[in-house]
Amino acid sequence: MKLKNILERIALLTAAEKDKQLEEYKQLKKLLKELRKKRNELEEKIAGEDDIDRCKELQDKLKIIDTQRRKGLDLLKELKESRKSS
Repeated sequence: MKLKNILERIALLTAAEKDKQLEEYKQLKKLLKELRKKRNELEEKIAGEDDIDRCKELQDKLKIIDTQRRKGLDLLKELKESRKSS
């Protein structure tokens, strides 16, 4: 195989990898936005809740959402860094 063909294949593969990373980045941003919206809704429910047991249940859900969102933000940061270095 000629060098030109090899270089073209490598260029195609790296372009495909960049496209995949960009799509992953966009999907992650969308998911983080949905989690933020859900978090805000839960905070409103907690503020309006009188039942202590229900409030505790909502607090537990809020902790889970916060943890997942934090993980997502870390992953988003990693994707952003890898896109810059590429």
